Amino acid sequence: MTKSDKMTDSLENNPHCCEVVAKFDHDRYLTVLYAPAEKRAGLYALYAFNYEISRIREGVSEPMLGEIRLQWWREAIDDVYQGTVRSHDILPSLAAAITAHDLPRETFMDIIEGRSQDLYDESPESLSELEDYLSQTAGNLSCLAVQILGGKVGDDLARRLGIAWGYVGLIRSVAYHLSLKKSFIPLDLMAEHDVKGKYLSPDEPEVLKAILPAFSQKAEEHLTYIRAHKKQITSGVRSAFLLSALSRSYLKTIKRADYNAFGLHEKAGAFSRQWCLLTSALFNRL
Repeated sequence: MTKSDKMTDSLENNPHCCEVVAKFDHDRYLTVLYAPAEKRAGLYALYAFNYEISRIREGVSEPMLGEIRLQWWREAIDDVYQGTVRSHDILPSLAAAITAHDLPRETFMDIIEGRSQDLYDESPESLSELEDYLSQTAGNLSCLAVQILGGKVGDDLARRLGIAWGYVGLIRSVAYHLSLKKSFIPLDLMAEHDVKGKYLSPDEPEVLKAILPAFSQKAEEHLTYIRAHKKQITSGVRSAFLLSALSRSYLKTIKRADYNAFGLHEKAGAFSRQWCLLTSALFNRL
């Protein structure tokens, strides 16, 4: 049996990957439940990998230490493509998914490279630069998820899905990023609204109302495009695109909060989001 065969044979639900995704990326976890059973292990491994590299900033005291961790992941992914799996809770399952679904090395490297921007305090210069970051990270992740599901939908729709979800996530994570002293608000958007401080603050709700609708509008543009082209989304990959319905649900919550990211009451809307997910899956409402 070759190394490749051994990695493919290990493609089964890894309890650790499932637990990580269920706890820290619960929305994606819910969408995986609607995926074909034989695809779930690969999706859990992919999303667990995404969690591992997305949380690096919060675990290091300076950017260089984060760069070292990202380099470890680059080398670990390279090793997988050479037929070797390093010791790590998620890597056997991720290696199996890469082998079974022929996932491209370059896409993983692009995601890791994009995550290096998380380590530094600098904000993006423009909304366009921010969208490039979202494309490189969440956009590429969506492309890999669709490939695991085996769909023929073009990368454009998958990438737009990731970008839209990324914008929604940035709004929902304003308080979290503030705790890390990190801001993803583009400098040109801050200047446009004459915002002097670097970080958004719960003490300045008017600033939030001025800036965050731009994120919401960009997300809605991508979601509208996806809906207009949903005939291209085959039943096999539809579970990944359930994030589109969840994005719309979160955007409604954000608008009800008048774009105050510090005043979102998401727990109150958890049942409605799950109902939205179910009806979207049953009736193809994206």
